[in-house]
Amino acid sequence: MASNSQTLTGSDMFSLPDWAFYPIAAAACAAMIGGALSFGESTHRAPEQIRAEGLTYEGDLLYGLTTANGLTAEFLSEGETQFMRIRAERGPLDGMHSAGAFFALSPSELSALQGHRVRITIRARQSSIQPAEGLRVSFFVPGVGQDSWQRMPLSDTYQDIVFDAVPVSCEWTFGFVGLWPDWAFEADTVEIERVDLTALEPLDC
Repeated sequence: MASNSQTLTGSDMFSLPDWAFYPIAAAACAAMIGGALSFGESTHRAPEQIRAEGLTYEGDLLYGLTTANGLTAEFLSEGETQFMRIRAERGPLDGMHSAGAFFALSPSELSALQGHRVRITIRARQSSIQPAEGLRVSFFVPGVGQDSWQRMPLSDTYQDIVFDAVPVSCEWTFGFVGLWPDWAFEADTVEIERVDLTALEPLDC
């Protein structure tokens, strides 16, 4: 099947320095989240609407993906299906730490989801090129560190990865849905078709 691709570099994709993941870099994070607003569907949605309907990154909204050092991403299409191919050249704990390849929540999204348990659903598969056997996922908000990565096995067909995040803080100055493929030699690439976030019950703050 014919495919169209576009590698995201330079002006096509925001690049996050690894140190900007940490809360002490709040100013850098805020600027990055502001830039992500140009991709987000929430720019014209009130927090109440986001909380009721959830968030979805798919199709052109996948361009909102940001990559830190050690990862690359390429936007592709097969027929009517659009997806992001992500490759990892190192692991999340190798060198400087970061949120990996991620979607940054906008201020409206943060306002909508903070103070709630959040369900994240990621539709993913192994890539046909250098297929990774697994994908690490996390939901980074204040109080959540690198020990939160969870590894999920993948197959060569799309499947839904579902995990619930229970943040320890109810006030979020930043929020990232983090993705990191396995990084074994010639087995380091995954494909992401869709990411959903759903607000669950309020936390006991």
